[in-house]
Amino acid sequence: MAQSWLSAVDELSPAALTVTAQSVSPTDQGKLYWSGFCPRQNVDSVNLAEVTTLDDRPAADRREWNQRGRHVPPRTPARREVSIVPIEAYDKLGEYEMQRLNERFDANQSKMANIIGVSIPDRVKRLALADYRRLELDFWTAWTLGTITQRNPQNAAETHAASFGFSGSRITTAGTAWSSVSDAYAEFIAWLEDALDAMGSLSGVVMRQNTLAVIQADAPDLIGGVSMTRAQLIQRIQDDLGQAMFVQVVEDTVDVYDDGGTATTATKVLSAGRIAAIPADGRIGYTAFAPVVRAMEMARAVPAAGIDTNGVTVYYDEAGTGRELTIEAQVNALPVPDEARIFVINTQVA
Repeated sequence: MAQSWLSAVDELSPAALTVTAQSVSPTDQGKLYWSGFCPRQNVDSVNLAEVTTLDDRPAADRREWNQRGRHVPPRTPARREVSIVPIEAYDKLGEYEMQRLNERFDANQSKMANIIGVSIPDRVKRLALADYRRLELDFWTAWTLGTITQRNPQNAAETHAASFGFSGSRITTAGTAWSSVSDAYAEFIAWLEDALDAMGSLSGVVMRQNTLAVIQADAPDLIGGVSMTRAQLIQRIQDDLGQAMFVQVVEDTVDVYDDGGTATTATKVLSAGRIAAIPADGRIGYTAFAPVVRAMEMARAVPAAGIDTNGVTVYYDEAGTGRELTIEAQVNALPVPDEARIFVINTQVA
């Protein structure tokens, strides 16, 4: 049977392929942002008792001699029960592919392993990156929309939309699209001042190209009526705010499946019109990585492999009495933004 002899080849065993998957950079050659803004943090369980942090800075009072001072009772933050559901991608060696390999090499397992061994690790790396890209999409929606939407892998239908319950003051919508207001630059500066008031110092902001173009078009002209360049615009923003900051334009895309088939649509990771403030230390929260049961089993069985029990885990699933072999890559991970580090506006710029 397919799995029995493939698993016997050391470099094609689930443990070896798991190590291969875990060697894949979670940034996809610098194209993914989640690990920078929400660094990985291992957790012990897929069930998290997440506590919302508070902007809690009480100040005491002076008192008269022999009198009591200011009572400062504890403030209990809202508590959320969060459960991580798996992210999983798979690929198949179908009956026809296995049939052709058997015909070509007369069921010589050594020769078949040489051919399959070239393609399977590459497939595994692709599956691991597919998992990370789903995490990337979830990170951006969690940060800028305050939600994560779960889809049915069989038909792409939305099955559950989970809200982080952020305050309405943290993710707001402009009353009028900034492309229609008289001065989008002034609106942007006012919003940045609100962000500074809510979060303290900032390191920068992220936005889409069209949004920045609208702001630049309304920026003050230079002497002689000359329009600002992009570099001059950033300098003017810094001058008006009195602090250094950067503007990160995010136009990255991933291919999202349209339904249960293979057709995809290139989808921007950052929703149109959204601007998000970046805290001074660049961290929005953390990404919880929970253990994968099968990784724990592999780590116990092959301790020398150095398997990360909380990382991407690869395993085989056999079907049709050995006619099909499915290679699956699973990770139990979830971005967990900190409400105190969230300040976002939907400018309604298309």
